Amino acid sequence: MKWISTIKAIGKKAVDNKAGMVILFGEGANKDLEDVSVIQKFGNETPVSGFVFKKGDTVTVDGQTYVASYVGPMVESNMKALGHATLFFNCKVPKTPLANAVYFEPDAAGILPNFKVDDDIVYEHI
Repeated sequence: MKWISTIKAIGKKAVDNKAGMVILFGEGANKDLEDVSVIQKFGNETPVSGFVFKKGDTVTVDGQTYVASYVGPMVESNMKALGHATLFFNCKVPKTPLANAVYFEPDAAGILPNFKVDDDIVYEHI
């Protein structure tokens, strides 16, 4: 099953290359959150109300696909309610992972995807 969202805005501090972290929120985010978030909107063809995401599932951004090595227990409910999750690229899962976070398998190149307005984010539940 796939869910597709479109990037609507990218806050000035949304992509933290040093930490390998990106915060996602839906269009209802307040101004403070917009500055530090990638704002996404899910289409009617793939409503977020049925969102499912587990370890081993994938996210594709800018033609790059990432495999989830950990999915926090709050990711599905936060995505359904707020379009929210925190993505950690190239970061090993810590001893105490965030409940609203998805950690992806480290990539040897260590490159974050390039988030661009009007591009799609594809979430795939395998």
